[in-house]
Amino acid sequence: MKKIRFIHGADLHLDSPFRGLKHLPEQLYNRISDSTFKALEKLVWHAINNEVDFVILAGDLFDGENRSLKAQSRLKNAMEQLSEHKIACYIVHGNHDHLKGNWIELSWPNNVFFYKDSVEFYEYKKEDLNVHIYGYSYPEKSVKENIALKYEKTGNANFHIGILHGTAEGQEEHDLYAPFAVKQLKEKDFDYWALGHIHKRQVLHKDPYICYAGNIQGRHKKELGEKGVFLVELDDTKSSAVTFLPTSEINWEEVTVSIEGLTEVDELKSCCEEILDTIQKYDLGMLLILRFIGSGSLHNYLVEQVDELIDVLNMGQEDKVNFTFIIDKKIETIGEWDREKLKDEQHLLSDIVTVVDRLTEERTPLNDILNEAYANSKLRSYLEPFDDEEQKQLLKEAEHYVLATLLKERDG
Repeated sequence: MKKIRFIHGADLHLDSPFRGLKHLPEQLYNRISDSTFKALEKLVWHAINNEVDFVILAGDLFDGENRSLKAQSRLKNAMEQLSEHKIACYIVHGNHDHLKGNWIELSWPNNVFFYKDSVEFYEYKKEDLNVHIYGYSYPEKSVKENIALKYEKTGNANFHIGILHGTAEGQEEHDLYAPFAVKQLKEKDFDYWALGHIHKRQVLHKDPYICYAGNIQGRHKKELGEKGVFLVELDDTKSSAVTFLPTSEINWEEVTVSIEGLTEVDELKSCCEEILDTIQKYDLGMLLILRFIGSGSLHNYLVEQVDELIDVLNMGQEDKVNFTFIIDKKIETIGEWDREKLKDEQHLLSDIVTVVDRLTEERTPLNDILNEAYANSKLRSYLEPFDDEEQKQLLKEAEHYVLATLLKERDG
């Protein structure tokens, strides 16, 4: 039986700037800044440890079109390690690291194969087995053409593998680059499709496997969970296996804490500490979003002083290898009031609840306000656009804050 084993990775985004995190303790920020490189080291370790035949990197190896010398040097070191173990590497460039960028040219070991801006294949040979590996690199950032249509099986080979950096149907919330339909890939009769561009790990189809490996290191709070690569095994009986291997140096996670039944701040602190201790992982840092839910008397404390609690919970975490550092919070708790009854009051409280309901249903007024903020060039460099869920969360937190303040004044 003829078989091959390889690693499918994508979206390394080496030397990612991790914008918005420079306020963190220096020791912690330095580790976060180095996390994409550490993830690359884990990718190489997986390849060597699993004795793979080759590695596929499906685009966006670098975070920007102007690749830093540091990023290129770290990638070259990784390729040299693979070369020492006779492991080949096949690389396409995507929209972030397209071919029109500027960079210092380095010499690469002869086990590395970069694809040009037209669909082509390289042949991998091992004893009496050969594999045709097809790929395409972006000539510029914005490729709107359906490049998948240009892939065609060529010559005789035991296996045909496609590498494609692009947007599959149903992924329209992402930038629409090199769009394709899964049906189109199936029709090519390849044995495996190694996809890049979408940072969420997904298996779009089996037989053949059509997979997004996702990125190797989460870079912000929208990229939650463990990140990594796929270990792929194919044989000539048409059976295949795809196994996820983690590479994250740091995981972003959302953790839920309920205030139900809690009356003292110390109780809440102990509850949070217990949860954080439970999710700690050996030799892995965690950047956390604390999501507070439930109703009770601690709602007002969270609205007014949650940052104080977070500071206490974060104390000393930057010195730990397996830190649990809280980076953000969501306050979805409810104070001791009846929201529906507030609507019936002839009072400012009723107006606030009514306005929030209207803004939740009719997005235009809120979008107008946010667009005005984004129009400011200084603010835009610090702000990322809010999606629908984040806008609703902002409204909810604002309502809770205003209602808690006004009710406190009224009842005080």
